[in-house]
Amino acid sequence: MGQPTLCCLATICVALLLTSRASGRGNDSLLYHHLFDNYDVELRPVAETTDILTVEMGVALTHIIDMNEKHQTLTASLWLTMGWNDTHLQWDPEEFGSFKTITVPSQKVWMPDIVLYQNVDPYFDGWSHRETYVKVHSNGYLLWEIPAVIVSSCHLDVSNFPFDTQNCQLKFGPWIHSGFELTMRAMAEDGSLEGFIEHPEWRVLSFKATANMIWYGEDFNIETPYADVTFTLGLQRKSTFYVFNLLLPCLLLTFIMAVTFFLPINSGERLSFGVSLLLSMVVFQLVITEVLPESDKLPWIGRYVIITMILMSFSLAMTIFVMHVCDCTVSVEPLPKWVREVMLKRLAKALLMGDLSKNLRTLETDESSSKIELVNDISDLTDSLYANNSGVHCGLHKDVKLVDWYAFQIKMTNTLHDIERKVNDVVDIMRHHQRHRAYEKEWRSLAKVLDRIFLIMYILVAGACLVSFASNTSNKPG
Repeated sequence: MGQPTLCCLATICVALLLTSRASGRGNDSLLYHHLFDNYDVELRPVAETTDILTVEMGVALTHIIDMNEKHQTLTASLWLTMGWNDTHLQWDPEEFGSFKTITVPSQKVWMPDIVLYQNVDPYFDGWSHRETYVKVHSNGYLLWEIPAVIVSSCHLDVSNFPFDTQNCQLKFGPWIHSGFELTMRAMAEDGSLEGFIEHPEWRVLSFKATANMIWYGEDFNIETPYADVTFTLGLQRKSTFYVFNLLLPCLLLTFIMAVTFFLPINSGERLSFGVSLLLSMVVFQLVITEVLPESDKLPWIGRYVIITMILMSFSLAMTIFVMHVCDCTVSVEPLPKWVREVMLKRLAKALLMGDLSKNLRTLETDESSSKIELVNDISDLTDSLYANNSGVHCGLHKDVKLVDWYAFQIKMTNTLHDIERKVNDVVDIMRHHQRHRAYEKEWRSLAKVLDRIFLIMYILVAGACLVSFASNTSNKPG
C-alpha cells in the first residue's frame, strides 16, 4: 500500500472522529427538544387521567436555628428531596448517544404542589423554583433537591421544663391534588441526620417518617382524602444551662431561707434578710415567665418556685409572729400552765432543747419565803436594854430631867415600822423585777420553741416539694 493510500485512510478516520464528536454534542440538544417540544407543565404527568401519581419525599435536617417556646415555633434548615415518575419524559438512551440523565430547570417540568402544613412563616411564597434544577432519568423518574429554611408550628409541653422532651411534626403534602390524584411515600423510614450540626440546647433523639392518608373537609361536606409524609422530630432539652442558672440558685435561696431561723429572734436584720430572699425568688419567677409560653400547664420548676415563695412568705409571717411573742413589752402575764407544761417542758424536750420551765419554778420557790419583820426584833432589843441598864435610869433621874423611856420606845418602834415598810417596798420591787424578768424569759423560751417548730415545718415542706419535683421530672415520659 502506497503513501497516497495511507493519507486517504488517515483523512477518513479524522473525518469520522470529528463527525462522531459533533453528533455527540448535539444529542443533548436533540434529547431536550424531543422531551420538551410538546411538553405541558400544567398537566399532571400520567398516562391516564385516572392514574394516581406517587411522590416520594425525603428530608435531611442540617441545623436547628431556633426553638421559640414563647411562640411555640421551630425554625430549622432542611434539605428537601422529592422524586416522582413522569411518563412524558422517557427515552431510549441508545437513541441519544447513551444519555441516561439530563438536568433541566425546574420551571420546565411539572412540579407537585408540596407544602409544609405547619408553616407559620408570613414571608413564605412556596419553594424556590427559579434557582433549582431537576434531574430527569431515562425511565421518566425525576429527582428534585432543594435547601430550605422552614418556620413550623410545634406544640410544646413545658410541664417538665427544663428536663423536657418535645416532638415536633413536619407534615409535607399536596395542597390541591387529593388522594385520588397523588399519593405520598417516604424515601426511608427515618429522616437523614448525616449533615446535622449539633445544637447547644437541643439533642435530637429521633427523626421518624410516616406516610398518611387523611380525610379533610367533613365540616363542609366535601370529604376528600389527602396524602402526606410526616416527619416527627424528637428533641430533648440539654438541661445543664438551666440547672446552673435557674434551678441551683433557687435551691440555694431555699436553703439560705432555712438558715435564717438560726439568727437571733429579736434581730431586725432577720426580717430584712428574709424579704431580700423573697424578692430574689420573685426575680427568678419573672425570668421563668419570660422563657416559657403562656399556658395552663405550669412547669414543675415554676410550681416549685411558687411554692417556695409561699413558704418564704409563711416564714416571714412566722418570723413576725415570733418577734411579737419575743417582745416582752407586749405582756408581762405568766404563761398558762398548760402552755408551760406542753410547750416549755414536753415539746422542748422533744425538740432537744431541754426543760425550759425550770426557771419559773425556782422563782416561785423564792417568793414563798417570808417578808422581813423588824418591829418584834427591835421591841425585844429595847426591853433587854431597859432591864440591863436600870442603874443608868436611876442615875438619869438624879442628874437630868426624867426621860420617859416608854415614849422613846414607842418613837423607836414607829421609826422601825417606817424602815420596815420601806425595806419591804424595796424587796417587793426587786421581786417584781425578778418576776418580770422571769416572765420575759418564759416568753422568750416560748418564742424559741415556736421558732424551732416553724423551722422543722419549713424544712419538711421544702424537702417534700423538692422530692415531688425530682420524682415527677424523672418519671415524666419522654
